[in-house]
Amino acid sequence: QQALNRGIAAVKEDAVEMLASYGLAYSLMKFFTGPMSDFKNVGLVFVNSKRDRTKAVLCMVVAGAVAAIFHTLIAYSDLGYYIINKLHHVDESVGSKTRRAFLYLAAFPFMDAMAWTHAGILLKHKYSFLVGCASISDVIAQVVFVAILLHSHLECREPLLIPILSLYMGALVRCTTLCLGYYRNIHDAIPDRSGPEMGGEATIRKMLSFWWPLALILATQRISRPIVNLFVSRDLGGSSAATEAVAILTATYPVGHMPYGWLTEIRAVYPAFDKNNPSNKLVNTNSTVTATHIKKFTFVCMALSLTV
Repeated sequence: QQALNRGIAAVKEDAVEMLASYGLAYSLMKFFTGPMSDFKNVGLVFVNSKRDRTKAVLCMVVAGAVAAIFHTLIAYSDLGYYIINKLHHVDESVGSKTRRAFLYLAAFPFMDAMAWTHAGILLKHKYSFLVGCASISDVIAQVVFVAILLHSHLECREPLLIPILSLYMGALVRCTTLCLGYYRNIHDAIPDRSGPEMGGEATIRKMLSFWWPLALILATQRISRPIVNLFVSRDLGGSSAATEAVAILTATYPVGHMPYGWLTEIRAVYPAFDKNNPSNKLVNTNSTVTATHIKKFTFVCMALSLTV
């Protein structure tokens, strides 16, 4: 995120306004994509066969399409004008740039959903190194493309596309890495259908019933940043000071998120090693990880976080 912000901050003219517009659009987009990341847990728990994987992908295709529709509505309809311009009290220039950036980000939830679904399946089969490599590749791709696009004509024609295109390229690299990892390591090793010994075949209803409480929690967490942006912008009356304050929040928020980001990942550890989970019988492993080991590992992560 810092690299993406750098792509906006490098603009010679209206850098603060651009950063504020991108920050507003990005925080709203993260609110829509937040619930998608929890579908990693659906892949981790429910996907035991090719048929289960097809159902999980179908759910995420629909969710991505719904998110894209909301993006388009906010970009073009009076609803978006009310949410961005009226509710935030921003001026016409910032509002139009924010809605345009939000439209450009419409396809990102779909790519993010596909990546997280396959990440959960890979984690289930203990391919966490591959998932980590995909995430690191995402970051590297974003940084590289920001550097490349800063030397292109986009800086003058459409500066908002510098971080957005870089974000898409990173997501494309991550999604491609995870999908190829799934097809190479898992697809041929799992059955076409789940038998009773693996807990039975999962249904879309079961997946959604498991997913929505987790998605609601993460959506509640992700809505905090748009709310902060809203109160800051309204409190300063949509003035240039408000634009500057939102730009500062955009630049500093990723740094504040670093020490506690591990909390959202620690949830995947227990389901992957729980011996009472029938689906884990699919994986042949000599691991002796117990609940006590996981608790100790969590405390070590917390100590490192507090040190940071």
